[in-house]
Amino acid sequence: MFSQSAPHAWLWFPIVLIPGMFMLISFFLSWLGGWRGLAQLYRLDRGGGFPCKHLVSGDMGWVEYRGCLTVGGDERGLYLATLLPFRLGHPPLCIPWSDIRDRRRKRSFFTSWDTFELGPDRVKLRVQSSATAPLDCYLPEVSSG
Repeated sequence: MFSQSAPHAWLWFPIVLIPGMFMLISFFLSWLGGWRGLAQLYRLDRGGGFPCKHLVSGDMGWVEYRGCLTVGGDERGLYLATLLPFRLGHPPLCIPWSDIRDRRRKRSFFTSWDTFELGPDRVKLRVQSSATAPLDCYLPEVSSG
């Protein structure tokens, strides 16, 4: 009886391996980009209600988030989140405006990008300027760059 089920046991291997690898990679990217460090200070466990722009592209540290960021904010601070499949290791953040520094704007062929330094470790965040435009009244002035 055991010999008949043993050859099919390997079929379960990808079902366990693929989600496990996805989880491991998500946590590693969170650490590599600086999201994990920011989450220790600015994690948003509940609340929200921020006006947001979805499917925003950007970079945090060494990690590129193509079309999977949600960016928003109000008087409380800058709201950042990833799409639901990538939330593992990337909890939503609410970063107070006082902890956002050194705003720079650069233009590429088709879009403009705003770059900031976040938190005490000065984690670099680069997002599409169109996502931060509604937040201009809260953000630091753009410096040349």
